Amino acid sequence: MSKLKEQNVNKQKKHRRHKNDSVVYPYLYRSISFVLISMFAFAPLMLLGFDKAKTTVEDAKTYLTIDFNDIATDNSYNGKTGNDFVNSIRLGSLIGTVSCERIGLNENIYYGYNRVSLRDGAGLDSSSFLFGMGGCSRLAGYSSSSFGNLYNIKKGDVIKVDTPFGIFYYEVYDAYASNTPEDTKGDALILGTAKSSKAFSAQSDKGFYVYAVLADKEVE
Repeated sequence: MSKLKEQNVNKQKKHRRHKNDSVVYPYLYRSISFVLISMFAFAPLMLLGFDKAKTTVEDAKTYLTIDFNDIATDNSYNGKTGNDFVNSIRLGSLIGTVSCERIGLNENIYYGYNRVSLRDGAGLDSSSFLFGMGGCSRLAGYSSSSFGNLYNIKKGDVIKVDTPFGIFYYEVYDAYASNTPEDTKGDALILGTAKSSKAFSAQSDKGFYVYAVLADKEVE
């Protein structure tokens, strides 16, 4: 009697295991089927989409101009001087150096005021005048560079700008912090930087500006 009972118990266990397996397997089959269908159905569509995106990017390169903030700086002079050099200037061109020995200012100057030129040195606002051309030249630099030394500048200090089309000497007549630089007339130079050298100070409303007037020049 006990042996027969044990056999019945074993049969019931096998039946339950078989029943559980029959419940799980359909879900497992569905999951595997979904994965396989996705691979065969959607993978080709994704590949076509990538090819289309790549083609679109390549086509865009043929007619989109370089963005003002995405130019690359060029550290090599082209060997030209005077007006020949002036006529060859493009955004990102290295056009000279700016220095003030007393305060330790010494930076390369790139044509164009943008994040790339400021990363590599100082940027000349392309909407302002070239040095010694009868108007105001506006230069800017990060306070984390030697432009941070502008805070120590004094009235009467001489700022030297050395370019392939001439050397220009500017005498400082004022320096202070303000929201925007003031307008100037004639051959002048404005150097601007962040009011503070602390992190994110470039995002503040105020800047520190140095004003200088052309005192002498050696033109090529």
